[in-house]
Amino acid sequence: MTRNLRAEGPAVVEWFAQRSLVATPVAGSPTVLIVDEAEVAAVVIRRLWHTALVIEPAPRVAHGSTLVLQAEGAIDVELPGGGRPLAAGDALVYPDAVFVRATAGQPTARIEIVTAHRLLDEPAALPGADDSPAWRALASTVNAILNGDHRLGVAAESALGHAIESLCAALIAGRAGADAAASGFRSAQATFAAATRLLTERAQDPGFTVEDLAVALQVSRQYLARIFARQGRTPSAALRARRLELADGLAATGLPTPEIARRSGFPSARALLRAKRERDTRH
Repeated sequence: MTRNLRAEGPAVVEWFAQRSLVATPVAGSPTVLIVDEAEVAAVVIRRLWHTALVIEPAPRVAHGSTLVLQAEGAIDVELPGGGRPLAAGDALVYPDAVFVRATAGQPTARIEIVTAHRLLDEPAALPGADDSPAWRALASTVNAILNGDHRLGVAAESALGHAIESLCAALIAGRAGADAAASGFRSAQATFAAATRLLTERAQDPGFTVEDLAVALQVSRQYLARIFARQGRTPSAALRARRLELADGLAATGLPTPEIARRSGFPSARALLRAKRERDTRH
């Protein structure tokens, strides 16, 4: 599951090239990369340490997002509107399509979470984010995965990938200015992050509906639908997908189907089996 690598010289450049990135060593400096990397469902997690480099995107079509947890040293990430200097303890999330350049003048270490989904429509810096429980939970989860070599079943891997994305959403939702004001959330991004968190927490309740989600967020169902449409799905599909993840995880326990349905938020075994058939037909 985990890929470990120590590379030097041209091998460092090749590693970045395989990920559609152009790495240019800083003149006069050694070129060394140490990385642990794993793919969990549709999420790539990696822990990197490297010497001074300039990293730029290769020409490509990019649709996902990257969240960076800066662990040691510093790196300057250039995005539209200027550079975002990251010191140890800072975090940054950005759509991959807007990434311009990253420059590290000294050895640096960070965690990167790369997801196929848009976590935010615009870049957002999270200075001093390591003070938050979400940072610690996210870093601990990534480190636990990368420090082991466990083989996961499809259901467990899917649930774990969803958990990583939910922790990313929690970290983003906790940034300054993202909390709800008296009239509701200040941004669409904050609404989506909060919706993801609520879906994770309450999907196992068969009585929880999309209407309940909208009420909890203090937004209309129409607005909620628009927010999710930007992520390529509907609120109902997201709720159903979360319940299927829970059901897949429970299936390995040997519980009877009606009990699995009850614990994963489906109103009946028939509803669970119908949702599974629809999912499998689409795939």
